[in-house]
Amino acid sequence: MSETQIILIVAAVAVIAFFLWRSLREERSVRRKKPLKVESISKDPLVDASEDSRTEPSFDASADEEEKDAQVPEQQLPSEEAPAAASISRERQDAARREAETNPFASPVGRKEPPVDLGIQWVLDITPYEGKGFGVGAIDALKAELDALSLKLPVELWCKSEGDGLYYPPHLVPGRAVHLVATLVMANRAAKLDAVTASSFHQVLEQTAAQNDVDVRTSCDMKQALASAEQIDQFIRYYDRMIEVVISPVEGGEAFTNECINAAALAAGFTADSGRWKFCGDASEREPVMTLTLSPHADGTLRLDFDVPLANLARGDLKRFFQTANHLANQLGGVWVDCSRMPIDAAGALILQDDIEARAAQMAESGVRAGSDRARMLFSRSA
Repeated sequence: MSETQIILIVAAVAVIAFFLWRSLREERSVRRKKPLKVESISKDPLVDASEDSRTEPSFDASADEEEKDAQVPEQQLPSEEAPAAASISRERQDAARREAETNPFASPVGRKEPPVDLGIQWVLDITPYEGKGFGVGAIDALKAELDALSLKLPVELWCKSEGDGLYYPPHLVPGRAVHLVATLVMANRAAKLDAVTASSFHQVLEQTAAQNDVDVRTSCDMKQALASAEQIDQFIRYYDRMIEVVISPVEGGEAFTNECINAAALAAGFTADSGRWKFCGDASEREPVMTLTLSPHADGTLRLDFDVPLANLARGDLKRFFQTANHLANQLGGVWVDCSRMPIDAAGALILQDDIEARAAQMAESGVRAGSDRARMLFSRSA
């Protein structure tokens, strides 16, 4: 054995002896330390509970139910109909009843068929797949989008109720609808259908249809609708006629005062309307048959206009026109004359009556009876 090997063995024994000595020293140090003092231990409620604090389960069913009722609020079972839908249905039924009571001349609120006139209206409709429909929110949204277009032509929306199968205007439909019908008058006194208006109207309906994965059906294509609008506009221009009479103070008499004019107009059945007075045949009519206005010439005279296409001759509107002119002249202490300031005698009134009746008969032969619903839509001055 060489000297080097002896040195290595001695070194290894020294290292082993050092670690053994250190281990024995740490063990003696741990034994000399005092044990930890445990001051408190929390009780386990499942192990250390005393006999009197333990509650045994009850097998009394009634007592158990009473305890549950006291701890948990009563939960109602869901109804088959959504409470919000039922509330909306009741509100709209009440609104329809009030509307019928307020305007006895109006048509019934719920209709078996939508009031569509294919001769003068462009009609678009949407029918969803069976089992689907349009909720009240979707209907209101569609109506809002149509209103936002601000079209100059009258627009109507009719909704077929899923409940009773009748058609209602959007603000009165009692619940979900299974058919939507939108109509647009193709021309009236204010405007006529153009490509931009037609495209905007169609696009709004397309968006609603796309939400139900169905297509919009149209009464005719857009090109044909524009052509029809041109023909209807020509018809309106040809038959658009107003009869005017002037009510003026007698020569040397006092000028009419606003107080006297207002009193005489109200007594004749007129209502005040933005600087003029208007007379409608019944509460369902939006456009007046007669209007009374101050002359634009500032000469103290009044102008009484009679709307021939909107007048219902069978109802006696023409006779009432002459009676009203005579009544206003007598009440104001004046006379009624034509636009040339020539007095209108009995013979002149008969000639005027024959001319109006002949024009109304000609219009009826062309498919529009004066004073009818079709005439009201065609000769309306607003949307």
